[in-house]
Amino acid sequence: MPTPQSKVQELERRYSVILPDGFKEYLLASCPDEDTADKENTTWWAFDRIKNVPEEYEHEVLNAEISAHAGQYLFFADYCIWCWAWAISCTDDSNRGRVAIIGGSPDRFVADTFSEFKQRYLRDIRSVS
Repeated sequence: MPTPQSKVQELERRYSVILPDGFKEYLLASCPDEDTADKENTTWWAFDRIKNVPEEYEHEVLNAEISAHAGQYLFFADYCIWCWAWAISCTDDSNRGRVAIIGGSPDRFVADTFSEFKQRYLRDIRSVS
């Protein structure tokens, strides 16, 4: 079931961000209603579970670019019961729209857009992990 526009707008207000277009389209059209695990051991988070880095992650983010704006990075999926998770940058800088892996070694960007992330993930999860 699609996520209502009003819920997406509330998410943007809660974190004082404007969601990148590709991620917003995902939330509106295909974000799961419940956490959904796939065959790669990734859990795609339900809309209501999406949180920013400070709310979800209690450890230090070791990438300075991500850490400086951690409140504007939103987690949307995790791997193997939170061995690491992916977050999208909703910043207004050169990292806007990029997808980062947090909790991996090291914390880093793995795709320049959400669309690129999805395509690469579907081809080979190792390319974004």
